[in-house]
Amino acid sequence: MNTLHDGWIDHPSAWRSEEIGGREGLTKRLGREHVEALEELLGRFANVPPTAISRADFAHPLIDDLMAHVRHELMHGRGALILSGLDLRRFTLDEFEKIYWGLGTHLGNAVAQSYRRDRIGHVQKEEDNPTGRGYLMDVELRSHTDFHELLSLASVRKAEEGGLSGVVSSLALHNHLYENAYELLRPLYEGFYHESANGEVSKSKVPIFGCVQGKVSCYYHLPFIFNAAKIMGVDLPEDLVKATRALNEAAALPSIRADFMLEPGEMLFWHNFTALHSRTAFKDSLTHKRLLLRLWLNVPDGRPLPPQFHERARYMDRAHEGGEAAINYVKEDS
Repeated sequence: MNTLHDGWIDHPSAWRSEEIGGREGLTKRLGREHVEALEELLGRFANVPPTAISRADFAHPLIDDLMAHVRHELMHGRGALILSGLDLRRFTLDEFEKIYWGLGTHLGNAVAQSYRRDRIGHVQKEEDNPTGRGYLMDVELRSHTDFHELLSLASVRKAEEGGLSGVVSSLALHNHLYENAYELLRPLYEGFYHESANGEVSKSKVPIFGCVQGKVSCYYHLPFIFNAAKIMGVDLPEDLVKATRALNEAAALPSIRADFMLEPGEMLFWHNFTALHSRTAFKDSLTHKRLLLRLWLNVPDGRPLPPQFHERARYMDRAHEGGEAAINYVKEDS
């Protein structure tokens, strides 16, 4: 049952950028021993496609311990972590995909991210983008959630200009509203209906904030809400409009959010329901075309969440595995 959390959230996942030192507070650097272990693992998969590698395949004592730490930090710590220390000059793109996928198997089960059934997404500007997906555009993507419990981006190439990544704790935003505009939390807990592909509207409202078993989580994707209201022919409730504006303003505060350039070889992991992510607009050139890899991960025995959060993810999974679009003309995903 979703109940309003009537209190201050005192937990590492409710971090503020000014308190943890921004990017530095989210970064874990790989040691030489980790890089050597990854190179040893790569030797097992010379003729194996990245997505054919299983969790059992990608087992190594050092990597097992490393990713156990990453998982704990995502599920019980700050909810976001940057792995740094891989020199991409030592790896081909195929090898980097194998490393990235292999690390992801320690955290959850990767799912298809579009009608292409791509379980390793390529985040880059593409002219062939019939459903208008934001991750295939070069526009700004404001702070939002996606659909699955754990998410990740890995940098391959930077753009000529722009393309900063941003992460902000949604629980820190909850604390900000609790302290400064408490009355706006209730409409965020009530939420609103969501639109899906083909003009469908969710059967029930999807909360923006939800509290299950004492744990607060956040699902924030405004285009779905706007489109649902349009389909239904209604105006959004005034208190919800005011609340989302306040949430957006808080998410833009430098004291709360962390903005950084994800350098080639670095991987960002975060818990989708305790951290919002964003990206500034970017501009490619002939020699600098931005490319990131992406994972969407379902997590067995994950965080207790409002059922609507799970329902949205399962809807995506069914559509994408069937080769169908689950999202049309939404500009706020990764």
